[in-house]
Amino acid sequence: MNQALIEILADGKFHSGEALGAALGVSRAAIWKQLQKLEALNIPLHSVKGRGYRLPDSVELLNRDALQKAGFPFEVFATSELALSLDSTNNFMMNKADENREQRHICFAEMQTSGRGRRGRQWLSPFARNLYFSVLWPFSQGIGAIQGLSLAVGLAIHQVVERHGIQGAGLKWPNDILVKHQDGYAKLGGILIEITGDVTDNCQVVIGVGLNADVSAHDQSQLDQQAVGLKQIGFEGSRNQLASDVVTELVDVLTEFSQSGFAKLQQRWNNADCFHGQPLKVHLPSSHIEGVGMGVNSKGEYQIQTQDGLQVINAGEVSLRLNGGI
Repeated sequence: MNQALIEILADGKFHSGEALGAALGVSRAAIWKQLQKLEALNIPLHSVKGRGYRLPDSVELLNRDALQKAGFPFEVFATSELALSLDSTNNFMMNKADENREQRHICFAEMQTSGRGRRGRQWLSPFARNLYFSVLWPFSQGIGAIQGLSLAVGLAIHQVVERHGIQGAGLKWPNDILVKHQDGYAKLGGILIEITGDVTDNCQVVIGVGLNADVSAHDQSQLDQQAVGLKQIGFEGSRNQLASDVVTELVDVLTEFSQSGFAKLQQRWNNADCFHGQPLKVHLPSSHIEGVGMGVNSKGEYQIQTQDGLQVINAGEVSLRLNGGI
């Protein structure tokens, strides 16, 4: 019932309990119980006596048929019981990886109850407003074959954002998509890479992506850094079309990366580097480095020009920030 109920409420208009019951062929009491389940999952609902129930705004629900272009198993956790309680698309995919070491797979979710980003940070995942998805991709040469993978994924997302007319978007090493906003940069999206299997041979990589489509003032109040959604910077297109374009581009880039590694993508990534030529501070676990950003090398390592010469940093417990900024 959740599927049909959410589809009715997706228009953002008021619907009475009686009308919802009639549309779904159930009693008003059954509708009330389902609405309680939605509220328990932090799906916001407005209730006004005499008018009924509605979502705060109209939403475009993900459409599996519109997204199924990858050519391998694909799931959209939109409004089923499982979908509404999905903790993390990456967690789901890590379990899939344990079941099948050779298969590619992708899943989207309308919301995550425990979405996460790099270094265990929370990834805010409100219902039906942004894109949250994970891709399961096998590599046959172990962990060495994935050096620069998060950069390749970021590049794919950046290319789609640019094609949709968003100006000022760029990349931050190693896993963020940023956009110029107000007096600095705001976060538009992020990537989380996780690995399972034999790190020296056949392994499966789970690539989690969060892309902000609509960040409300309430969302921003819960975040510890400046973020923005595509809607806030001029995007008026279809959420399903955006998601479909991201999947298509990402599969193309992952295929190229699997065959040739990062080196062929190096210059394209550097062309989108927000920090190139900028004064930076690199926060290491027990120290920091200051210098000027010089982009990535062919391995995907970031280069900093310091007073002591060119320093190269690897992914890990590293935080790269503009002096005085994000």
